[in-house]
Amino acid sequence: PLPAPPNGQPRPDAGPGASGYSQSTSWAWAAKPGIIALRPLTLSDLMSGSFAALRRNPKVLFGYTILIMTIVAVFVPFYSLMSLSESTSDPQASYSDVLASSSLSLISMLLGYVVLFLATFLGAALINGVLSVTVSQMVIGKKITFGQAWSMVRGRLLPMIGASFLLFLIIAIPMILWAVGFLAMLIQGIESDIAYSLAGVMFLIGLPLLLALYSLSVRFLYAPICAVLEHKGPIQSLKRSWTLTSGAFWMTLGRVLLIGVVCGVIINIISTLISVIVMGAGFAFLSSASFDDPNTAWSFVVLLIITSALQTLVYSLVLPIMSAYQTLMYVDQKIRKENFAIVLAQASQGRG
Repeated sequence: PLPAPPNGQPRPDAGPGASGYSQSTSWAWAAKPGIIALRPLTLSDLMSGSFAALRRNPKVLFGYTILIMTIVAVFVPFYSLMSLSESTSDPQASYSDVLASSSLSLISMLLGYVVLFLATFLGAALINGVLSVTVSQMVIGKKITFGQAWSMVRGRLLPMIGASFLLFLIIAIPMILWAVGFLAMLIQGIESDIAYSLAGVMFLIGLPLLLALYSLSVRFLYAPICAVLEHKGPIQSLKRSWTLTSGAFWMTLGRVLLIGVVCGVIINIISTLISVIVMGAGFAFLSSASFDDPNTAWSFVVLLIITSALQTLVYSLVLPIMSAYQTLMYVDQKIRKENFAIVLAQASQGRG
């Protein structure tokens, strides 16, 4: 991981050699040992640095992401479809047998989606950890292999997962409580007009609550990164992210929204092309398929799996961009708040 910043802050009259800033507060030098210049970053720097990271180390950023996303997105749904098809494939079954089989299938599918959620959560943690370490090393001009990245991350998996889980709880619990309260008011509203009014109040509270929770997610954006790169515990990582974003909320929010829009556009364009191709293939298949053929159902399953795999590929192309962008945002905040550029410059001199 990147070395820790110096403990002390430079004197106000410190020259460019000490802090990277001149006395007029303008940037005095901009060494570029890696994918970014060692100075406060602009939006252009963040974008160009993110795509530069993808070009310099595609095997780790793309290959590892595609591998994890494919396992998560294909295996669990396929397991659920297999369970469903096996329980409803006997045409001679009685009504009670079909009902029992359907119940087991429903339970199997629900368990499958629970496993899918857990696998997605764990997969996202693995992806973000490896990618943040890889990008942070490219900042100082060091290209590492997956094995090297994994050796840096594996000891930090539990704190990183813990930080991500705490962030999930912070966002999810208020929303769950709000949803339960809103539904309870609606149900009670069948018998009471006052409950309808309370449900309306709950509905009006929903939007401010959503905005407040999103604001919290912005303030805690760097928590998983801090858990990996700064070797902090889950609670310490949340506090550290809060400190880094203090006084920079609107800048952080704007940058997060920008990369969200860019990635959303990329996903929509590619997904639209995939949907058109899949729909065309589906119509061609339907025009020639025989619904009496038992293999037709399996053909649909294969088509769904192919569609899922293609969608997974789309997200696998976007996730490294998002991860690289957020890691560079984190580095930029440390440069702005902690004079981290000089530490990065020193670290780049000793790179292998």
